Amino acid sequence: MVENERFYEEHKLCNYIDGGPKHDSFYNKDGLLLRNYSWIVKNAIGIIILVHGLYSHARLGFLKHNINIINNHEAVLNDSDNYYIYKDSWIEEFNKNGYSVYGLDMQGHGKSDGYNDLKHHVNNFDDYVYDLLQYIMLINSSLSIEEEQNNIDKENDEQNINVRIPPIYLIGFSMGGNIVLRALEILGKSKELQHRLNIKGCISLSPMISVNRLGSIDSFQFNYFFKPLIKIASFLFRLMRLPFMDKIRLPNHSYVNDIYILDKIRFDKGMTLKLCYELIRGMQNLNDNINDIPEDIYLYFIHSMKDCVCYYEDSVSFFDRLYNNNKELLSIDDVDHVIPMEPGNEKVLKKIIFWLSEVQEKQKLKHIN
Repeated sequence: MVENERFYEEHKLCNYIDGGPKHDSFYNKDGLLLRNYSWIVKNAIGIIILVHGLYSHARLGFLKHNINIINNHEAVLNDSDNYYIYKDSWIEEFNKNGYSVYGLDMQGHGKSDGYNDLKHHVNNFDDYVYDLLQYIMLINSSLSIEEEQNNIDKENDEQNINVRIPPIYLIGFSMGGNIVLRALEILGKSKELQHRLNIKGCISLSPMISVNRLGSIDSFQFNYFFKPLIKIASFLFRLMRLPFMDKIRLPNHSYVNDIYILDKIRFDKGMTLKLCYELIRGMQNLNDNINDIPEDIYLYFIHSMKDCVCYYEDSVSFFDRLYNNNKELLSIDDVDHVIPMEPGNEKVLKKIIFWLSEVQEKQKLKHIN
């Protein structure tokens, strides 16, 4: 990374409204500067890496927001300069349970550079995936350096024990839910890399396996109408932006739109046609390479049956086709698409914490046996 990782004192998290994350950055393979953040706890039992969705960024997606919710359809701003709130957020809860949390602004989102200096634009969907994998490798490298330093410091200590790198868990929402699964597919082709990165679990929230507006990825309309149409349009009008697609139209909790709109960091225009086509390619590639997902990584799918953005039935189909005995699907019906922001997200978070603890216990039993 551009700056060396360091551990925060636990009390420091409470001294800043956003939890006082470490701000860091690195350059990806195309020379884009990608911003990232970390909320560190000492002696972490695990590392959680968060991957946000389309039109979002790391802090917007997983912290609370400095707003007043008037009703289910309206929210008003309190303070745009202190918009991200750590208290009662998913990140705080992960920290309280012993997990250090890392988040990356994907290219073209948040404070990260965009391809061709454009926001909500990408050259290839897998570029998101390779950025994530590079980020994980950088985190691993920084943890390895800390482990080595700890061993040196304790070299003459009679009670010295080897300090191991904590297990890594990926959590992705919507487009991020696709990215984390696609990352596992790429890892599945390299046992050496899979072992080195120490990824033990993956949680995919409302994953972008297919989207409602385009239909099921196996449908006639997706394969013979939308896909070729958008491919041609993206070739002819590559940088044209799609209108009216920077808002998520949630029927029951449309105040979530205000949370996005009130964020001054978020780019307020829609995606380019090129990105639109790459999203389609990303969904297709994920489905075509499903058998590359490693069998020994624990998987947790969480999807609402009422999701109005990403197609619930295709998530179930994808889950059923996975050749993995360590998988679990949680179908919910009291939220819509944006699980981390909608009412009821606290119950989902508790289930995630419980699932993580179960995975930890299963890993311990494996080592004992």
